Amino acid sequence: MAHFCGTLTGNHAIVTRGGTPSSGMVTVCASRKGAIRCSAYIEEGVDYVCIEKILWLGRGEHKLLYDGPIGEIQEEQTEVFGGRDSRSK
Repeated sequence: MAHFCGTLTGNHAIVTRGGTPSSGMVTVCASRKGAIRCSAYIEEGVDYVCIEKILWLGRGEHKLLYDGPIGEIQEEQTEVFGGRDSRSK
């Protein structure tokens, strides 16, 4: 049974994939100017996520945006996520 769940929506139907405690889950969302990689994993029984900007096709930059518990963003990390609110699409 999946511990982590991810969905993908593009120009076709929505697809869902799962990750187990041992496999974790890694997703990448990319453009021609770079990409974002999210890695979900478990450490000492706690669910964590690592969110990074990464190179894609030789473009972009590598920068750690967040690495910590899922659902518990520390206050010092909130300015990193200060962009467009994804709920206001």
